[in-house]
Amino acid sequence: MEYILIERIHDEVDEPNKIYSEIDRDRMETRRVEFYPSGLCFAYGEEHGHDEVLQQTPFPADLHELETDEDTRARTVPRSIFREVWEHAAESPDSLMNMFF
Repeated sequence: MEYILIERIHDEVDEPNKIYSEIDRDRMETRRVEFYPSGLCFAYGEEHGHDEVLQQTPFPADLHELETDEDTRARTVPRSIFREVWEHAAESPDSLMNMFF
């Protein structure tokens, strides 16, 4: 597994500014946690469900391809960081997420 953080600098309240993704050896996303400027946090995959929201194409081997503009950065993070973020998402209430799906 590989763990990726995509950070976006923006003022859009309905777009995530941090996206943590777990990708498998085929570079497919298996889990994702999104953080929004408002403090909202949504998780997808495994016990959180909503696998259909996960990226349906493989992540590029060169993460710089994810940097679509000067306000977007992509990098790998340690498994321990992803695990901590995932556990934080599990502690967050998911009733708001269920309103959308």
